[in-house]
Amino acid sequence: MKLYLKYYRLLPSTEGGCVTGAQHSVRALDVPLESYIVLVLYRYLELNPTDVVVHFVQCKATTNVLRIVLPTSSVEASAFFTDAAPLPDDPALFCQLPSIAIERINTIVSGLCGVCRRLTKQHVAATKSSAELLGFKGNTLVAPADASLWTKFCELDMVRCVEEVLKLGVNDSQLPAEIGQLESHLVQPLKSHNIYKLINLVNNVRISSEEEHRKLASAEQQFDFHANHKFAEGYEKTLADLMLYICFELIERRLTNAVLRAKVPNLSGWMERVAKHDEGRLHQVCNEVLPTAQNCSLLTAFAGCDALVLEIPQEFSLYKSDTKKLNLKGDQVLTTNQAEVLDILCKVDRIPTDIGSAVNDWATNGFEWDTVPVEARPEGGKLPPARILRKRHQLESLVNEVMRLATDGAIIVDFCSGTGHLGILLAHLLPRCTVYLLENKEESQQRAMERVERLALRNVVFFQCNLDYFTARFDIGVSLHACGVATDIVLEKCFAHRAHFVSCPCCYGKLYNIEHVTYPRSRLFRESELALKEYFCVAHCADQTHDLASDRTNVAKAHQGFYCMDVIDRDRALRAEELGYKVLRKRLKDESCTPKNRLLVGIYGEGDMR
Repeated sequence: MKLYLKYYRLLPSTEGGCVTGAQHSVRALDVPLESYIVLVLYRYLELNPTDVVVHFVQCKATTNVLRIVLPTSSVEASAFFTDAAPLPDDPALFCQLPSIAIERINTIVSGLCGVCRRLTKQHVAATKSSAELLGFKGNTLVAPADASLWTKFCELDMVRCVEEVLKLGVNDSQLPAEIGQLESHLVQPLKSHNIYKLINLVNNVRISSEEEHRKLASAEQQFDFHANHKFAEGYEKTLADLMLYICFELIERRLTNAVLRAKVPNLSGWMERVAKHDEGRLHQVCNEVLPTAQNCSLLTAFAGCDALVLEIPQEFSLYKSDTKKLNLKGDQVLTTNQAEVLDILCKVDRIPTDIGSAVNDWATNGFEWDTVPVEARPEGGKLPPARILRKRHQLESLVNEVMRLATDGAIIVDFCSGTGHLGILLAHLLPRCTVYLLENKEESQQRAMERVERLALRNVVFFQCNLDYFTARFDIGVSLHACGVATDIVLEKCFAHRAHFVSCPCCYGKLYNIEHVTYPRSRLFRESELALKEYFCVAHCADQTHDLASDRTNVAKAHQGFYCMDVIDRDRALRAEELGYKVLRKRLKDESCTPKNRLLVGIYGEGDMR
């Protein structure tokens, strides 16, 4: 296993200084916060350097650079510095760092939480201990940041929070919101998947329901849900505690322990519990890797701490993991009635462009299902029998387009690949191409890996990461029912590399503006009279498509939904055409195989358009 971390500068031994009390020389590196978090965890878990080899990749420096020190007898002995040797041709460098390359299963993991999880799993597998760090059923930080408050908080929010604290200046008056949010979370009553098992274990009772708990004879027997919220995720220390502690230990150095005790007593108490849980070892590792003396400008106590204002929300809980509670759309949410919809569609009709999609023109498939191994068919993905034929029809339309576009040596990326239905079939049918399966859900990708292993495919590389973290060059991008804005992120990836694309969108109603994808997509639609909320209304109506064969379907509303899908996809196609693409707007061959049956095929440059 190879671990890749960013660094900005490697200093000579004499500049780096020595760790207090150490008799050996050290090297000093300037690194970003993410590299520091991973490195502390690496040292804390006592991973074998021969099992997990650390590679430091040089990048351009930004603000808030931390200066870490590495004993030559430990980490540096297994480190590879890219300023001293050519950059290795490793797919782990095809995405944002930190990343991990696991060569034996041809898998790349990217993203702070994903990398920390993988290191922890390596530690658990090697030592046969500490499995509790991965939480109940190994679910700690397993979901991606766009679906989990926990992962978002640990991977994005806390990194931003620490950076803000490190750059506090005399003109700053407020502390980052995340400090108050964790304080509020820690006073919430404990929640746990196996709560009655935990109560029985802690209080030495035998109950199985809330009613039985209320009937316990004495208050001593009753479980204190507030006092037993000892750690971030509940009663036991998990990886989330380790990552958050590493961050807050830096914050404590900057704001001082006394200020934290006064402003956030529950958070301060949590830090003490985490530190004492392993007799202060995590705290010791933090100070060994990052001595304050090497970072005087960043980690010395901030003089104006007492005057800083901190808002503590009355109710904030990281237990709420439902994605709907993330409120990604904010004030863009719009509910409409049919009269409003009709008025908006009249505005659409006045946009000077053709809106619609063509019947799929493939006469026959470019392959025979009978010649495809079972593991490369939908059956291999454990689909229920009722869905197999529909999935086949979906795959046929996309695969036929990709087979026409692909040339020997092409790199094809199956974005949001799930359990691999599309990507694995392409890898089997196009053995001279390389197929990247990119998926951020660990469980789904594991099932895809098992299928690839049984098929003995050698042209598949797995990327477990968010779409935004993937940076590699490729020739063809494909996506089958990438949800909402994910379809447009995929298209932007294709645009950046001038790659062809074959995309079947989904969940139009989940479109919302993000930093690098805003709506409408095209110049023509942006300059039209459609307001943003009206555009999202059309997207919302595009999800009102249902099976026309069902007696319960409102046929008129479904046809309106199909038209609204064509509206949004025309905007997407116009965006691609502005960038030099020729775009086909088709429907899947068997249109009844899914209500989301639109297909966008984009060819960059002078391609064959059928």
